[in-house]
Amino acid sequence: MDLKVPYASITDKKKGYEQAKKIIPEVIAKFGVSADVKNDDEHSSLSAKGSGFEAKIEFKDKEALVHLNLGLLLKPFKGKILETIEKQIKKVV
Repeated sequence: MDLKVPYASITDKKKGYEQAKKIIPEVIAKFGVSADVKNDDEHSSLSAKGSGFEAKIEFKDKEALVHLNLGLLLKPFKGKILETIEKQIKKVV
């Protein structure tokens, strides 16, 4: 796990997950990369895979967990990418 975002304004993980499904594609687009985003409604998780990266966001009972794997070219930007993801998730949780 690379990032833990505690819930501030929601109490139901499903609500956060539903909101995140709407914003994650635009977060990925901000970085100018294309990705295949898969939603797992049963487990309240999202995964995105693209050229040189793989990300997963799991919505648990009290927090969202972000896992991020980056290829060699994107590793120097890991901090900035996680910061952007955190900002966007905090908008919905």
